[in-house]
Parts: sequence; structure tokens; C-alpha cells
Amino acid sequence: MSYIIKDARGNVLGMLPDSLRVAGQAEERHSPAGSRASAITAGQPYAVPPYTVGGAQCEVYLDGVACAAGQEYDESGEPGALSSTIIWRIDVPQDRDILIRSK
Repeated sequence: MSYIIKDARGNVLGMLPDSLRVAGQAEERHSPAGSRASAITAGQPYAVPPYTVGGAQCEVYLDGVACAAGQEYDESGEPGALSSTIIWRIDVPQDRDILIRSK
């Protein structure tokens, strides 16, 4: 299963990677472009499926492009601890597609 990424006008921007959720290897949270009531501001916590901080288990995609921890977002919590939030370092407008994958 793949996600087709569209902007707020319905133009196809690309596709997100195939879902590991279907194979039972990951949990995912998908927030399609245009589905949020407002933009997400930098510094705001964002709920994600549970992951181990620093364990390379959290993958973040904006419009199908992988984001880098420490650049677009930070993992939230102590290394080795379980967390269910990230902190955005950038503003994320309503017309951006978000996929968070925890494995």
C-alpha cells in the first residue's frame, strides 16, 4: 500500500514509501495535507506512535521526503526511554503531508 501525496489543490506531488504497517513491522500516523485545522508551529510537540528515543526507530516524512532528526524535528525524552512525541523544529503548514513511522 502506498500513499499518494497531494497538495491542498489536489495536485499529485509524489508517493510515500510502502507501508510497513501492513506487514506488522511498524506503527504509522498519517496526517494528510489539508486535514489539520491549523499549521504546526516550531517547538510544538506532536503525537506519534511509541518509539525508543535514540534507537533509530522513528521515521518522519514530509510530503514523502525523509526528515532528519536534529534538523526538522527532535525526538522527545531521554535516550533509551519510550516516547510518543516529537518536537518540530520547523513550521509545518496545513498543506504538507505528514507520515510518522515507528518500528
